[in-house]
Amino acid sequence: MTPSAARWTSRNQTHPRRRRREDESFRAVFIFDRKTAGFYPARGHSIFPDVTRLPLLLLALAASIGPVRTAAAEARDPGQFVARASDMLASGDTTNAIDLLVHSNLDDHPDSRAYILLGQIWRDRGTIDGRLRSQHVLEDARARFPRDIDVLIELGRTYFAQRFFPDAVACLQKALEVDPKRCDARFLIGLYHYRNWQRLNSYTDDLDAARRQLRAAWNCDPGNVQAARLYLYARYTLADTSAREADQMLAHFPREACFQLYRGALAYDAGQFDLCGRCFERGLALLPPAGRTAYEDLSSVLPVNSANRYLESPREVREVLRRGYWVTTDPDPTTAVNERQLEHIYRVFVSDMLFSNDWTGRRGWHSDRGETFIKFGAPLKVEHTMGAGQDGHAETWSYIRDGEFRQFLFVDEFLNGDPRIPYDDDYVLHNMRHDAEISSVLSSIARISGLLDVSVFRDDDLHASLYAGMRIDADSLDAHALPGSTNIYLIRGAYFDAAWQREGGDSDTLWTSQLPARAVSGTRVLEFVRRLSVPFGAHRVAWSMQDEHARVRALARGDADASRFAGDQLVLSDVLLYDEAASGESGAAGLVERGGLRMRPRIGHVFTSSDPLHSYVEVYGLNLLDGASDYEVRYSIFPATRAAMPAWRELLQAATGALGFENDDPVISQSFSRHATTHSANERIAIDISALEPGYYEMLVEVMDLNSGQHAASHTPLTVETGPVGRR
Repeated sequence: MTPSAARWTSRNQTHPRRRRREDESFRAVFIFDRKTAGFYPARGHSIFPDVTRLPLLLLALAASIGPVRTAAAEARDPGQFVARASDMLASGDTTNAIDLLVHSNLDDHPDSRAYILLGQIWRDRGTIDGRLRSQHVLEDARARFPRDIDVLIELGRTYFAQRFFPDAVACLQKALEVDPKRCDARFLIGLYHYRNWQRLNSYTDDLDAARRQLRAAWNCDPGNVQAARLYLYARYTLADTSAREADQMLAHFPREACFQLYRGALAYDAGQFDLCGRCFERGLALLPPAGRTAYEDLSSVLPVNSANRYLESPREVREVLRRGYWVTTDPDPTTAVNERQLEHIYRVFVSDMLFSNDWTGRRGWHSDRGETFIKFGAPLKVEHTMGAGQDGHAETWSYIRDGEFRQFLFVDEFLNGDPRIPYDDDYVLHNMRHDAEISSVLSSIARISGLLDVSVFRDDDLHASLYAGMRIDADSLDAHALPGSTNIYLIRGAYFDAAWQREGGDSDTLWTSQLPARAVSGTRVLEFVRRLSVPFGAHRVAWSMQDEHARVRALARGDADASRFAGDQLVLSDVLLYDEAASGESGAAGLVERGGLRMRPRIGHVFTSSDPLHSYVEVYGLNLLDGASDYEVRYSIFPATRAAMPAWRELLQAATGALGFENDDPVISQSFSRHATTHSANERIAIDISALEPGYYEMLVEVMDLNSGQHAASHTPLTVETGPVGRR
């Protein structure tokens, strides 16, 4: 029965008055549908009352045959419908594109192009109804074109969207039977196995099948980025990595961030931190700003309370805090590579690679397992069970941190491949998020602590000299170095501004003969001094020293503030406590040479009461009257505690507005009047400290410019010990 006849029959069944006798004229055939005509003849009245039966019959046949011929002519070329529908889609008119394809008499099309486009449109709507309509359209296409590869592949995609996985794989395998070279079919089968591994956490079956199919898909289509990426991820998860293959794919996709980050992860696993740093830097630079957030955000590193304060800070403040955190946690800030930051980037990337879930749409670093991996690193042991009662698949991660045994339980209650810490164990998640990130960075280099003293002096209107003196325990160094084979030491320094931006550094080598051990407080030590030219400002400083075989490294950090030198006001340099260099003493290890003196800094500021206290300080910004300046200088030593902050004395001095301390009597105090003919001067003195008892003290140097009335002060801590300290 034709559609017109069906409509006619229905109409007459609905409206009894339209029923006619079998011998009645064919006038009812010409009662037009409201949807297809602009008028509706009166019921029961023929629109052609004078037409005979035979002419009416011929006219009816012509009317029914004519449209069929037109439709058949259009059906011979379904490309016009596809082209018009594609134009509508390009302009965003999805509804009319669907309507055009639906009413194009799909059953009369000689090929499947319109079926495929309509199935794609319905599926891309992302709704249950849309996927179901896509399935029906493409199943009809398969019935008409059972060996059409494109139909089979599109139907497989729709089955995937419907989560009818066996049907999807069957369609794709059928497509490969027809044409084994269809790369997209192999890729979709590999993608199915990869996602099924994500859902079921089956490492031996689905993941291995995904590796084979994805590799075949990439061999077939070297431009398939996703196939190459997931293939590498599958290999990594199976502990079957190949740096050579990763380099091969990186050469194909140099602008894809995931391959740079993957290569960096392999380099990190191999301990190749220089290569790892370069790959991570390139990979992060290729990510969009939203993608870099997960790697740069400190909220996953800090305890939750600190993380909340970090997130509430302005963006500029967060950037400074982020740089400062990584510099302070860097095992050696003097090198170009920050192993601790590389470890964090590595953990974030690996958590995304292993724990991202396409079924839930959750990225790996947002999952419970990902958060745990970022905070604590790879677990010592992972146990898989089927859970208990209504629980699904469960994982138990075990750690040993600082001698403490810890376990985390993850349960896949909904069987979607995203196991969570159970609500019953919510305190575990709470405690985990309140812990700071724990580093597992392992190094073949033994690390020992050093002691650093930093002093700054003004050189000109823009620059200052920063002198760093470092002391290392010689016995600790010898305990880790190769016996009798150390001839050279490598020393490195770096300094950062107040915003933790690296501003510069230096490196040098010293022969062991140039760095003889000295005895200080009964301990053998090595000491060296190096100068850096720095701009005015506050600086964080770090120096390191290691042996030529890179078996042991000493590191020390310090702070310096040269910001007070910017301007013409009266200011003092840092107070340098020193020992006089012997005549003819080699300066290879470094000396401070200023004001005509050659000084070896007293690193650590440790004295005995029998030692003379040599002090050197420079004065800047003296006011000249008639070409001369008069000022007074006072040296005071006050009792202090180790926890005392030096700045409190300056605050007290500013509050009293007078020379000296009215409310705190010094143990030792000496004052001098000076006359100068320049804007700058230097003061040096040797103070007898025999009156000092063992303990902690602070030495304050104050200068009063008598011409301008300006006052300036500088201070430094010192320690007096019992017995002879001795310096040889």
